[in-house]
Amino acid sequence: MPGSPPPFRVALMITEKCDAACAHCWFDCDPIKGATMSRYDAQNYVDKASRIPSIEWISLTGGEPMLHADLVEDLVAYASDQGIKTELVTNCSWAATPKNAFYFLRKLSDAGLTVLNISVDNFHQATIPFERVKITYEVAKSLGIRIVVMTALSKSSKLRLADVSRLLGEEIPPPREAIPSEHAAIGIESGFTPVGRGATISRSEWHIDGSPLTGGCGAVLRDLGVRPSGEVLPCCSASSTLRGFELGNLDNQSLERMLTDAWGRDVFKVLSEKGPMGLLKTQPQDVYVNKCHLCYETLKKLQ
Repeated sequence: MPGSPPPFRVALMITEKCDAACAHCWFDCDPIKGATMSRYDAQNYVDKASRIPSIEWISLTGGEPMLHADLVEDLVAYASDQGIKTELVTNCSWAATPKNAFYFLRKLSDAGLTVLNISVDNFHQATIPFERVKITYEVAKSLGIRIVVMTALSKSSKLRLADVSRLLGEEIPPPREAIPSEHAAIGIESGFTPVGRGATISRSEWHIDGSPLTGGCGAVLRDLGVRPSGEVLPCCSASSTLRGFELGNLDNQSLERMLTDAWGRDVFKVLSEKGPMGLLKTQPQDVYVNKCHLCYETLKKLQ
């Protein structure tokens, strides 16, 4: 991969099952789906990621990873022992009481968890009581775990990052404004991407965040995803749900080989250098929530 931007993170989608079926979920996760990584496979994927020096992070995501809490703890410890930072993405449904939250988060902290990424917005809080978010936040803060709050927006969202800050009782600034010594968490809010289950949400609810549609993509072939099947995705955005753009399968290929082959494909070169606008022959004729949305719709036409 000489001259290519190196990967920095691999997100293991350890399960497709989720105890919430959020209206905006582009992976269509729900309580019925059951595909889950085995401990053996997941450790093998961590091993293969660790062979690439630039990969600093393993993110454990889903679905809801904490439906398999023992596996999460094992993988945090396994990756940490190899010097890799770890992130857990969760909806906090498991934190019914402070005692529950402390039990799980203390184990994860001892295993080496670097960051807790909490999903909190009107989509998640349709089924997950906000109190569980608050419990998780306060316990994680007490244990010194770094926190990221992720908020997906629709046009009529009542629960924005400022509201989350108010309900938690302290400021949660965006990354560019955060001072580590003063803030326990950073917050990121963006419009939901109308893909998967999210495609059924009315266009009148699209939250256009005003971010530029131009410019190269810093995530493609750098922020990778892995399905429970071992299938490697070129990014962790909605575009990764499209068939035909997978890189291969970690069960029978090395990640280095996959990335070398992928950088030989024009579509990924263009996305990295110019973004989805580089794949278009004309200016976009429709409205797009953000660059990831434009990328999805553009790649969909290339399938």
